[in-house]
Amino acid sequence: MAVDVKIPEIGESITEGFLAEWSLKDGAAVAAEEPLLVLETDKITMNVTAEVAGRLEILVAEGETVEVGQVVARIDPDAVGDTPAPPPTVSAEPLEASAPAEPDNPPVAATAPTDAAELNQLSPAVRRLVEEHAIDPSAIEGTGKDGRILKGDVLAFIKEPQPKPDAPTAPPRVVPKTPAPVPTPAAVVDTGQRQSRKPMSRLRQRLAERLVEVQQTTAMLTTFNEVDMSRIMTLRSEYQDSFIQKHGVKLGFMSFFVKAVVDALKTAPEVNAFIEGEEIITNHYYDIGIAVSSEHGLVVPVIRDADRLSLAGIETTIGDLASKARNRTLGIADLQGAVFTITNGGIFGSLLSTPILNPPGSAILGMHSIKKRPIVVDDEIVIRPMMNLAVSYDHRLVDGKEAVTFLKRIVDCLENPERLLLEV
Repeated sequence: MAVDVKIPEIGESITEGFLAEWSLKDGAAVAAEEPLLVLETDKITMNVTAEVAGRLEILVAEGETVEVGQVVARIDPDAVGDTPAPPPTVSAEPLEASAPAEPDNPPVAATAPTDAAELNQLSPAVRRLVEEHAIDPSAIEGTGKDGRILKGDVLAFIKEPQPKPDAPTAPPRVVPKTPAPVPTPAAVVDTGQRQSRKPMSRLRQRLAERLVEVQQTTAMLTTFNEVDMSRIMTLRSEYQDSFIQKHGVKLGFMSFFVKAVVDALKTAPEVNAFIEGEEIITNHYYDIGIAVSSEHGLVVPVIRDADRLSLAGIETTIGDLASKARNRTLGIADLQGAVFTITNGGIFGSLLSTPILNPPGSAILGMHSIKKRPIVVDDEIVIRPMMNLAVSYDHRLVDGKEAVTFLKRIVDCLENPERLLLEV
């Protein structure tokens, strides 16, 4: 008996969404928990996965608006015998989610041979990506059921810098691939039209609405400072290997910034508050949002109770949230309740910016690129790795004195990281 694929309940305020993309074709074999479709709502973009294995029958086309509970496809479990078996699971190095971005290295194919039978075990969407990028599937760690490789796993593998073998015993074998023709400039730009149109995603629409709403309903002001990153960079360099060996995750910059923000919020509690009607509500907890930009739009997953987490705990949480954002498995609960937000435009090369508030929080910290600059220390000119910081805040609630005190405390904690350990 066929099993209905329904649009799941996502949150109390979400009643419909936009079926942006089918991950598989009509009639394709599907494994349990394999991504079926990409659903865009006004708050989140997510994958909807299969509850059972079988043969897929698509009932609603891409680009349609769908309601929560609507049946958009059916899966025939009687065809489960034709469903591809999961490949073996292999290990992978942990990602550093919070360090400044570095140029991606092309994935290094494994030395194990890849034949047609192995490719046929993959879903069509995964197989297409593997063939396009000439990747050996055995080099990819699957996160699906029983180690099955999902589309998000392949995309993550492509973006992740791969270690190069010191002394390979044999030349790498890659998936056979027909070279794609090199497009000419005319083929790229000559569409016959001077403009093109496409609908805004629900997430992009909601983001646009929120940004305009913030500008119209708050008295936003920004204050700036700079921070010498020498001490933190020295700590990371000195203890990185030991940190990875003990905690299984890299020590990035973001964990230091989260700790510094928590300390500063305790120093200037006015910043950890918001206006509701004619009342000021002060938070006594520290759920910190981390802005993440993706090809689908901006999302802000939240680190819960950051004051109770160690540096390793923060880095692990950031890695988990980044993986969920990349694989479109973030839930509404992951995105709600931030009392303060950190955004890092520095990973894209930004030198200075004025970040926009993320309601209901009354302030947001903007990180930027680290640049070596001459500064004066003890009446001598020295070269130091400097970062510009910006704090935008709601001036209706936070006065300039509190905002400057807050940002200066962040700078002090980052330039003297022992304060974060000693809590002084």
